[in-house]
Amino acid sequence: MTHKHTPVLIVGGGLSGLTSALFLARHNIDYLLIEKHTSTAIHPKAGGITFRTMELFRQLGLESAIRTASKPLEHIRGRIAVETLQNIDLAELKKVESVQKATDEKIAKRIEKISPSKAASCYQTEIEPILLQAIEQRKGHIRFNTELIEYQQDDLGVTATIRDRETGTEEIIQSDYLVAADGAKSSIRKHANIPTTGRGVIGGHYMNIHFRANLSHFLKGSQFGFYQILNPEAFGALITVNNCDEWIYHVAYDPSKGQCPEDFSEDECYKIIKKAIGVSNLDIAILSILPWAAVEKTATCFWDKRVFLVGDAAHLMPPTGGFGSNTGIQDAHNLAWKLAAVIRKQAHPRLLQTYHDERHHVVKETTKYASDLLFRAMNKGVSNLNNMDHLAITVGYKYSSGAIIEEKLNTHRMDRLELEGQPGTRAPHMWLKYQDKYITTLDLIGENFVLLTGEDNRCWRTAAEDVASHLGIFINVYGIGSESDLVECEGNWEAVYNVSSQGAVLIRPDGFVAWRTKERILNPNVILKQVMTTILGQESETI
Repeated sequence: MTHKHTPVLIVGGGLSGLTSALFLARHNIDYLLIEKHTSTAIHPKAGGITFRTMELFRQLGLESAIRTASKPLEHIRGRIAVETLQNIDLAELKKVESVQKATDEKIAKRIEKISPSKAASCYQTEIEPILLQAIEQRKGHIRFNTELIEYQQDDLGVTATIRDRETGTEEIIQSDYLVAADGAKSSIRKHANIPTTGRGVIGGHYMNIHFRANLSHFLKGSQFGFYQILNPEAFGALITVNNCDEWIYHVAYDPSKGQCPEDFSEDECYKIIKKAIGVSNLDIAILSILPWAAVEKTATCFWDKRVFLVGDAAHLMPPTGGFGSNTGIQDAHNLAWKLAAVIRKQAHPRLLQTYHDERHHVVKETTKYASDLLFRAMNKGVSNLNNMDHLAITVGYKYSSGAIIEEKLNTHRMDRLELEGQPGTRAPHMWLKYQDKYITTLDLIGENFVLLTGEDNRCWRTAAEDVASHLGIFINVYGIGSESDLVECEGNWEAVYNVSSQGAVLIRPDGFVAWRTKERILNPNVILKQVMTTILGQESETI
């Protein structure tokens, strides 16, 4: 049996696993990703990409490719309830479309002020091949049709046995760390004896029927993404996959009444779809049939020594709001730079504990919000939606951990979006001119720590160079001003980041503000060293 070593072993090749690989590669960390299936996803799931996730794809240089892949669904908006697809009321259709368009434009204007990216609709079946191609172009190590058999960990690392499912050949992989992206039924989570909390199935059980049929005749040019079918013989939801001839139909079943997925044969699914459409002679091709449930479940801990849970292995939430896969991708993003810093010995391993400290809180907030949205849609349960801002849930959350230098009296609200440079929040976006190009502050972030300062920043540059040399890290320093590295295109950086012209803001590689000083300080070298050693989990003094 062969033995190989890799810094990180990633188990699972879905969205969370593939992005884990790409974010690690961005930090020049080698890995091996294994996926038990023979290819990327073949059933369309996870169709909504938030603008925050698109910001992360922007970092990877993939925003344009994913935007192109999302073109067929670019104008999809809203939902409408009809008896069957055949008897859509055209006048009602136009009325609902007009209202939804106005709402969408209002939200788009809010997003434009806080992000360079826009949300997109693109299914997992389209995104994963793009991510895989990027991995292959970067010469990443990925093996399909390969499963994890077992693993053990000790103070020196993780020893895993993997098996090629085609040949049966087994191999020992030794890694420094293991990323569990192995989905909702995570065997790694179970092996680590990490329990879950949550209310379990809260929205019922469903069959997801993926089919092909030309429905353009019935849609009359409408651009709805969700058609609630009220026909009692086929009550369910019709959702477009490509706004043309590819669809999924969700129909409920009730295990308490003895119903089960096996009841949904292809013949039965044909009948259901024809009743939902309202015709009997429709040409339909069933592509796949999958059971699913709206579940609320979160692992009590996202790490076990050298093992880290990401995506569905760490949390499950209802699809309402479209947060599930986005949350998993953001898990991977939070974890990658920390693994890189520790593997390079730039940070103490205690930095890795902050992955749980930061993401677990965000996941709990997001899961509750998604559940509240579901309860509102179902007219049941208790909801506090009036006290939560959708955009705040998407990007306005705040991290609290040892990798953040908190400010005194720095209260944070989730009933409105506040991105004003507070430590623990995503760095504010603003447009700048840099080397004759227009960029956003977010384009400066991704690989190293970033220190933003005013125009006169000689003392900060010297301090950053000294600290970076002492700690073996990189700190990119940018002055903002009419005669500096970065020239403001609109807005004032001091107002956006809530600092004076003598202040400074330190941003982590994941784009979150780690520390700021609003005013000038007399000993920047000493303070910056204390700040960096604290964030990286090394020995530190009082700040």
